[in-house]
Amino acid sequence: MELHITTHTFRTDGEWETIDTLWYSPFFYWQLNGLRVTPPMPLRIVTGLGRTVRESDKGWINTGGASAMLLQRTQARGKKGQTIRIEVGEAIEDEPERAGVEA
Repeated sequence: MELHITTHTFRTDGEWETIDTLWYSPFFYWQLNGLRVTPPMPLRIVTGLGRTVRESDKGWINTGGASAMLLQRTQARGKKGQTIRIEVGEAIEDEPERAGVEA
């Protein structure tokens, strides 16, 4: 999948705002995409029925899955007037926690 880059400027302060919308046909419900925002901030995915299905404080989240057959909205919460960069591409694998001394 190619990388799509957009921006979003927040209209309100501290409220969830939709930064991306996704719908998959029932034939592609298994597909996942990674969505990363810069600077990192809280993200969540809300279905078309208003239910939150996934949340992240890491600045990235994987979108898609069965709930995308209805509709998914990816939302972020920031400060009024703040502009963020949004990158949508391949699914993101969680980086393992590093413990101890590196070899």
